[in-house]
Amino acid sequence: MRSFEHLSPRWCKLARDLWNDRGRMLLMTVAIAVSLIATSAMLGAYAILTREISANYLGTRPASATLEMSQAIDAALLAKTRAHPLVAEVEAREVVQARTRVGDDWRRTLLFVVDDFQQLRLNRFHPESGAWPPRDGEVLIERSAVGMLEASTGQRLLIKPPHGPAKEVTVTGLVHDPGLAPAWQERTGYLYLTRTTLALLGEPTALHELRIELKGQPRDPRLVEEQSKAIAAWLVGQGYAAHEIRIPPPAQHPHQRQMVTVLLMMLGFAVVALLLSAILVANSLAAMLTRQIREIGIMKTIGARTSQIAGLYVVLVGLLGLAAVVLATPFGGLGAVLFARAISSMLNFEIYDASIPAWVFLVQVVAGIAVPLLLAIPPIFRASRQTVRQALDDHGVSSDRIRARLASLPASLRNGLRRPARFMLTVGLLSAGGAMFMTAINVKGGWQANIAKVYETRDYDVEIQLEIPTTRDLAQALGKLPVVRTMEAWGFSPAAFAKSGQLDVVRTYPDRGHGSLFVMAPPPATHLIHFPVKAGRWLAVGDTDAVVLNHAAAAQAAGLRVGDPVSLSLEGQPTTWRIVGIVEEIGSPAIAYVTDHAFATVTSTEGRARLLRIRTVAETSSERTSAIRTIEDELLQRNVAVTSVVPLAELRTAIGDHVKILVDALIAMAIILAVVGALGLGSAMSISVVERTREIGIMKTVGATPVRVVRLLVSEGLAISVSSWFLACAFSVPLTHFVDRLIGNLGFLAPLPLVLSMGAAAGWGALTLAVGYLATLVPARRASKLVIREALAHT
Repeated sequence: MRSFEHLSPRWCKLARDLWNDRGRMLLMTVAIAVSLIATSAMLGAYAILTREISANYLGTRPASATLEMSQAIDAALLAKTRAHPLVAEVEAREVVQARTRVGDDWRRTLLFVVDDFQQLRLNRFHPESGAWPPRDGEVLIERSAVGMLEASTGQRLLIKPPHGPAKEVTVTGLVHDPGLAPAWQERTGYLYLTRTTLALLGEPTALHELRIELKGQPRDPRLVEEQSKAIAAWLVGQGYAAHEIRIPPPAQHPHQRQMVTVLLMMLGFAVVALLLSAILVANSLAAMLTRQIREIGIMKTIGARTSQIAGLYVVLVGLLGLAAVVLATPFGGLGAVLFARAISSMLNFEIYDASIPAWVFLVQVVAGIAVPLLLAIPPIFRASRQTVRQALDDHGVSSDRIRARLASLPASLRNGLRRPARFMLTVGLLSAGGAMFMTAINVKGGWQANIAKVYETRDYDVEIQLEIPTTRDLAQALGKLPVVRTMEAWGFSPAAFAKSGQLDVVRTYPDRGHGSLFVMAPPPATHLIHFPVKAGRWLAVGDTDAVVLNHAAAAQAAGLRVGDPVSLSLEGQPTTWRIVGIVEEIGSPAIAYVTDHAFATVTSTEGRARLLRIRTVAETSSERTSAIRTIEDELLQRNVAVTSVVPLAELRTAIGDHVKILVDALIAMAIILAVVGALGLGSAMSISVVERTREIGIMKTVGATPVRVVRLLVSEGLAISVSSWFLACAFSVPLTHFVDRLIGNLGFLAPLPLVLSMGAAAGWGALTLAVGYLATLVPARRASKLVIREALAHT
């Protein structure tokens, strides 16, 4: 302690305070550091991921638009298009939907047909291992599809193309395609092959996708659409016809918007953790100032100015913040890199540069020092501005006015409220942490409830999409299989919201999944779906021009309401309908529903169907899988051209996989907040017991036993815990509602249902009671064992 004597009195006091309260100072530093680690990890991950996902996606040189041509694309068409003044580059491609045998099942697979692997111009992908380019009769597999297809280099795959029989091909290498959503999320395999290999599979080799990169790579979707239409119109004048334009969101990875939104939400939670830790610092500092108020009076008596005293404590908080920054910097940086790599792996892109920008560290330093300081300034200036008389007259007890107001409250709560500001800080700190914890659990429950709607609103086990409309005799034949309970044949067609005299524009990626629109035509009295009606009504027998949009389709047709007319292009054929209802359909792309009779009339497909939905007799998962295999075997024997077979369980898995890491990260952040809140309560109760030591001495003087003293102090801690629990429950409801809307609109284009977990509320209540009890019991026992003389002498 003598080492401090060479300092001036002010700084000597600061050094002694740091040393004498080193345990509490360490607690405050660790609390700030923990929240700083979370904040810097999220901020650093945001900086890395937003930079790298753009670098990966733009590195593929994504096409600005794809024109679906009516005729095969030849060299002359490519040369003419490349010479157009709006075009920077052009390439012909084709995407074929096929199925691959995986064990005893068939899995949806996209075949990306490339004319020249050595001259990839747009939507490029990169060899990762094995042969490049693939030889005739061989394919490459995208690395994220290895698990989906259960195949890798050197293995044989049995592929069933849309038209021909199943044939085997050899996988000769892995590629990485950052422009696609991960295969395991889409429940789809990705294979790359030449036109010759496609011919060996029995499919036509003509390429119909004219992929175009516009000059200047415009990022305004309206400008991209305008220029793409201009190119398509020019091609018509050259004797070439396009019937659809597909435009993905410019310069944006399929899951980039979701990733950024989630990162910002997680960053917001981390900032809340930082604020909670700063409140903890302010609370602890206020308690220390309360104990030192008479010292402040003495300092003023010997000439210390208010600014000097305030500056002393400002420096103290600044040193704590600086120490927290030093402690948090390496862990925050490591957390940022690890979290970024986890997200990039989930979204199937590479982290080529894991460096964290300097501005992230600057923000971390400023936040670690400034945030605790801003919250600590009020108690610092309140204490330092007291007059000498006020300071010397302070005995650490509440005023008569406060005692009178609290007289009607229970003793445990009355004792806690004697310091109203500290009570509110402590309760607010713990309730904020509890609200976040309960919100995370509630949101997980809401997400699971939404996924459960996949089963609740659908009564079929498998959906079979056919390549071309097939006679309903097939449906009748399948319906006679012993494994089939109910069978419905539906009309089906890819579609687009049409504008008179203009080409169809679909805002989707090359995988044709994200942003697509379909028309489905069930029987009006279908028993296999029953979606909640959000507006209007469902289809009725006799409807001839009625259409019901699911909520995803309604989102694409923003501004349209029930009763409005809407134009839909069914594979290039314009049709006009009247919106009679909007339904909520969780887990599906944008779909417009019309009656089977009306659909057959406008498409001339009477007596034929392109979609089969089947409910089996199965009662268990294994029986359901076996039944679906029986149906698929029947389709194979009949040589039916099948585009996809999607078990309902597969749809549910795909939805759940999209946000698994989000829910896990949300709960991890909630645990951090819970730890900070628990530390805050423990610190506050410890301080409260210590500063009431003299009061305890007085209580013992008038006959209070040690057991009674302990009970009184513990009841105070439990009263604070219970108060914070009620507030946490109240705050968690609007917070859950907000996060439900954010995540629901992100993943489903509809808010998540509000689910309030009683288990989360009970668990948090038990935790706060345990922390309040233990945090008060230890110092209360220590104080109760003091002899009266020592207790009265305590300062």
